Amino acid sequence: MHPEKTERRTEEGAILREIVDQFLERQVHPPADYKQFEQLTLGMIDILEAPAVARILRTLCSHPEISQTIFDRLRDKGGPCVELAVQFSPYLTRDEMMAAARGADSVMAGAVARRADLDADIIVALLRRGEAATLRALAENQAAKFDASVRRVLIEAARSDRAFARALLDREDFGAEDEALFFAANRQERGNMILNAIRRTLASGRGALSVEPELAARLEAAALRRDRDAMTAIFAEAFRCRKLRARMILDDPRGEPLALALAALGVDPDAATRVFLCADPAIAHDTATVRDLVQMVRLVPPRAAAEIIVAATGGWLRAGELAHTTPIDRAG
Repeated sequence: MHPEKTERRTEEGAILREIVDQFLERQVHPPADYKQFEQLTLGMIDILEAPAVARILRTLCSHPEISQTIFDRLRDKGGPCVELAVQFSPYLTRDEMMAAARGADSVMAGAVARRADLDADIIVALLRRGEAATLRALAENQAAKFDASVRRVLIEAARSDRAFARALLDREDFGAEDEALFFAANRQERGNMILNAIRRTLASGRGALSVEPELAARLEAAALRRDRDAMTAIFAEAFRCRKLRARMILDDPRGEPLALALAALGVDPDAATRVFLCADPAIAHDTATVRDLVQMVRLVPPRAAAEIIVAATGGWLRAGELAHTTPIDRAG
């Protein structure tokens, strides 16, 4: 672009930003003032390029006085302006929202996922797309309300996508009872999940898990060989989960999933210490971390530990039992 034209566009962008900033200083405007603002804004939308318009008007779009005329002009402008209109326009019909949720354009679907007025059917349509970006936009939408069936779908997707799981944990309606999100939880959240599982186990009055003794021995032997593939296979066998998710137990840099897995398998504290000393250097080379993890193995009831790991990996438990009598080969 010619330097003079670039400078003119910059000046025009600054003018539009000033217009928007002044408008946002008040929630209510006299009709004559709004009409003048609308005419100026529409003119600037026509002059500026779509990315600049979208960037400057984003904060404006949630203002309750913004007319359909401005949103229609944004849709006509194209590019990121359409996405802005789809996300914020209160004049978008339910049929239009559903069409975007089901349509081929993932950007428009993501814009719908960020709206504050989603109903259950539109949420289901967005879920059926199976796109990580759309799911993440939905998870980050604090205004969206999820019923039990939607929560199950979101949690299943979150087991394989830590960033998505983190977005769910950042919502107000997910917390200590959502142990399936354990891998993405911070230290405090993990502590709350563990305490919640312990309380539930103690209150249930259920007996101890039936654990195959040789699993602990096989696991320690694999750890001493530093054979992470063998350890992954043992965890997949014990918790009846996919190997890709079993590997997450070993790959976690803080070690709590590994400690819970060892507690669930009935590994004694001395053997657990040897396993931790052969673990990832971030764990093995930190004496305080090893000590804390061994204490976790010692104190967390096996059933509580197993229920967290099974929830986080998407595995399952038979009543009162952990692990098969023969190894299971689960694809990653």
